Amino acid sequence: MELEWLLAGPILRRTEPGQVCVWLATSEPAAISGEVLALADPSRRLGIGDAESVRLGPRMFVHLVRIRPGDTQHGFPTDALLAYDLVVDGARRLGDLGLLDGPSPIVYRSLPLPTFFIRERIHALNVLHGSCRKLHAGGEDALGAADALVHRFALDLDHRAGALFLTGDQIYADDVGGPLSRHLTELGRELTGKVDDVPGLPPPGEIPVYGRKELVHERAGFTSPDSPNHLIGFGEFCAMYVTAWNERSWPEHLPSRRELDTGGRTGFGRRNHRAEVKALERTRAALPRVRRLLANTPTYMIFDDHDVTDDWNITADWRRTVESSPAGRRVVANALAAYWAFQGWGNDPDRVGDQLGRTIAGYAEGTTAPDSYEKALWSFDRWSFVAPTDPPTLFLDTRTQRRYDAPEGGARLIDRQGLQQEARLAKSAGHRPGRPMIVVSAVPVCGLEIVERRQRYAVDAVGPYAIDFEAWHSNLQGFVDLVRFLLEDLGLPWAVMCSGDVHYGFTVNVTVDAEGRALPITQLVSSPLHHSGTTSRIVLTTLGILSRERHERIGWDHPPSLRDHTGLRRKILQRPSNADEWNADSPVFVAPHLADRLGVTEPPRYREWRDYAQIDEARTSLIGLNNVGWLSLEDGIATHRLLVRQHGRILTFTAVVDARDDDSGSPRSADDPVAPHVGEDLLGGRQEERDRVRPDHDRAGGDEHEVHPREGDLVGEPRHAHDLGQGQVGVQVGEAGVDPVGHP
Repeated sequence: MELEWLLAGPILRRTEPGQVCVWLATSEPAAISGEVLALADPSRRLGIGDAESVRLGPRMFVHLVRIRPGDTQHGFPTDALLAYDLVVDGARRLGDLGLLDGPSPIVYRSLPLPTFFIRERIHALNVLHGSCRKLHAGGEDALGAADALVHRFALDLDHRAGALFLTGDQIYADDVGGPLSRHLTELGRELTGKVDDVPGLPPPGEIPVYGRKELVHERAGFTSPDSPNHLIGFGEFCAMYVTAWNERSWPEHLPSRRELDTGGRTGFGRRNHRAEVKALERTRAALPRVRRLLANTPTYMIFDDHDVTDDWNITADWRRTVESSPAGRRVVANALAAYWAFQGWGNDPDRVGDQLGRTIAGYAEGTTAPDSYEKALWSFDRWSFVAPTDPPTLFLDTRTQRRYDAPEGGARLIDRQGLQQEARLAKSAGHRPGRPMIVVSAVPVCGLEIVERRQRYAVDAVGPYAIDFEAWHSNLQGFVDLVRFLLEDLGLPWAVMCSGDVHYGFTVNVTVDAEGRALPITQLVSSPLHHSGTTSRIVLTTLGILSRERHERIGWDHPPSLRDHTGLRRKILQRPSNADEWNADSPVFVAPHLADRLGVTEPPRYREWRDYAQIDEARTSLIGLNNVGWLSLEDGIATHRLLVRQHGRILTFTAVVDARDDDSGSPRSADDPVAPHVGEDLLGGRQEERDRVRPDHDRAGGDEHEVHPREGDLVGEPRHAHDLGQGQVGVQVGEAGVDPVGHP
């Protein structure tokens, strides 16, 4: 198999005054160094550094270039546009690799190199966030909308995104498109140079396409319902990342239905195959935009379940079954090893340490025993990290630090020991009580109330796996532990939460009160980047219409005292559809009116208020289209825009929330700042705010309609408010089908 030298990247990773990290993967060994340059004077080199390289196979090398500033006392300049270049074997640079011009450059506008900035005094923190990116899903990849946004504000640092948060399910290891499956197996073997056996399973190349679901269920203990092509070998996981981030790693053409080796299986029809091929080709066409975004935006990533397998560690029984299975133990280790190499390493290189990388490299080379490899990855507990934003962003590991109170019950997503470790991590990163934080949790801390309540009612009927029973509210003790962690251990006056997972986007203003101490939380959800389907959108629209705009609950650490301890009426009111949980050793949360009807005599210890930002024109609080979130945080005011790319236009759905606001008072009026603004242009904001936030084109360095032939037309002005229906404004991305990268 012929491979490109550059398998994936460059991807800009951790970026701060003391270091700039750039990640890439190559098919050959190389000595790679990096330079940070002043864009105003490219001959002025501000810092240099060499790559740390890890060999994962004869044709699989990952590199993390750590560039240090020449001025070690002050670090890299802040609030200024900087550029970086890479030098390969002392000779070739990014331009020599064909990355700065041609059909798919990784630079914006007419800039000579990939660029970034380090924020210090710029008023607003602008961050992109999203999750759930499946290569063969329907619709357009929302990372294309993020790319259009960065392109639009490439020279305007007041509005350009300073970071990208990928909050889980960056790959779908369980749900792999059939037309791509065999390519991943063959590419994985080419990269790692071995058959990549998994104990208890046939060699990957001997398993027919669509033939893995029964194997991984029976022999690995997995429970994913969509796993006919589940990744199993370490090489396959590496191949998936390379394919997800670089169109040049794809096969020249995707196989037809007849060309697939399905072992005689006939359950997957031609129509589905054609749909998958069409979706995959759409994904391939969008990858130049994705590569450019990742090359120019400091990117931080945390896993969720599909990066390993659906339902990963969902219950105590699941973990026990998989860990006791040789096949399950190895596949999870393979997934985590690839996650370290392609995602985790660049988040905070000093935190993940060199030892884990040496263990993974030793296993790939055959010098580390499989048992030692598996043990190191199953026991590793430092996946969480703090991204150097202001306020700082704490990324929580909600998958490997769980506590289980029952074999099939909902898990505490982080046990108390894990929360204490998170508190120490935040302190070591400079956080002090009284200061706010951004917190990333893959699953929303506060999701849709109607879904959370119905899940608890349904779990006894269908089990935890069918309904993904692993929200923070699935175990109320875990939720209470988190609230106390935020209030007491971190001492937060207010917080912004960024999450994904649920395959819809929304904004909710939350206040939680623990014994008189109130914590305002602004919960932002962006999902999916690429997983939307027609049926799911219809269901989500219905859910959004049925959801109450405002919701209140009160709670106790244990079931409260009642006037009447007996009676059928009390038992009916205590059913899971009314009360989240009613066990003697668990917290209880109910709506205030139900507490009155139950005859509760004990004052509550906790209160929770949720206020969902409604999208009036869409008649729902949810966006079920593929979307990417854009958070702009300035003086405690959080503007959350969900960007959707459709037919060459960018749609926006916006809510403006005061993140410092204690929402425990009276219901909001129509004029309250949480009221949403829908279908705005890429500048967003309310009409009366646009003069304040509109970029200064002279300061930005050019007119917004400036055209650079190498890139095609820029993002233009918004069209009429009803151009796209339902009051949504479209932003034309190029003319005659030309997108900002220049592809027709």
